Amino acid sequence: MMLAPSAEQQNIAESVADFLSSEVPMTTVRRLWNEERSVDDKTWRRSVEMGWFALSVPEEAGGVGLGLGEEVMLFREVGRFATPGPFRATALAAYLASRTGNTEVLAAILSGEQRVGLKVGDQALDAHPGDLLLELDDEHPRIYEIDTCTPLVPTDPGVRLARASVGKVVVEAAGVALLSRARVLAAAELLGVIEATRDMSASYAQVRRQFDKPIGSHQAVKHRCADMAVGAYAVTAQVFAAAVSVSEAHPDAAFHAAAAHVLASARARRATADNVQNHGGIGYTWEQDAHVYLKRALTLELSCGSRQAGYDALIAPERHEFR
Repeated sequence: MMLAPSAEQQNIAESVADFLSSEVPMTTVRRLWNEERSVDDKTWRRSVEMGWFALSVPEEAGGVGLGLGEEVMLFREVGRFATPGPFRATALAAYLASRTGNTEVLAAILSGEQRVGLKVGDQALDAHPGDLLLELDDEHPRIYEIDTCTPLVPTDPGVRLARASVGKVVVEAAGVALLSRARVLAAAELLGVIEATRDMSASYAQVRRQFDKPIGSHQAVKHRCADMAVGAYAVTAQVFAAAVSVSEAHPDAAFHAAAAHVLASARARRATADNVQNHGGIGYTWEQDAHVYLKRALTLELSCGSRQAGYDALIAPERHEFR
């Protein structure tokens, strides 16, 4: 990826969007809230067939042989459709397994046999007994076997939250910048959330009328929509720059990855709240989809650790070399 997506990368995004819009629309997302797993087996199998988890795995290891830029385009659409499921953690785990040469774990992930939850502090996202669990330690990322899970009540109904007890470590690595990669992909999902809420607000502002005028003609609403659009542009630039930096292992890659996640989190927090406000009274209702994106933004913000950890990564370097 350069600072703008290539035609091939745009094609990946379009194919993902076509699939999610037809196979995992919001009606399906809401139905899955009541299921044991956050994503059904059919959707999982289709994602495996489309190579979602193999994008950054070398061809000689059974992957597609592309990279982080392509994964950014994928997860931007996952965020745009508020798609539930441990897709990002599983893609990161596949990349880690390929880097360590663990062919057994890699094969289980690429075949769809294993799903991978994400360890965040003392909690686990989308973890299930018998699955795997990824820990994003900055120095030594690990993948564990999951023994048991004690369910907790999540803020985001599209995520299964639990306290997980783990078994043996099946993959462990040193010198793999997995946390930076995770921050870039979480930022890409957040970008999709921002763009989705921007479009929801802009569309509603054109059809909802007050005082015989579309509400989009009123200064307060139009300014919020404009701020959402500006935020989307800013986050897009930083996410793409971070993807290039991490892919090419630039000296300041950790800084750019943290910057992408911090900026995307802040802008998504504001955009999702403004989207609720733009929809007025219906924006607060369970039936309206505004709350789905607000809750997803909060989950994604904390999926790479605490907010302070992101700020610490921004102020850690004494000197930055921008290329």
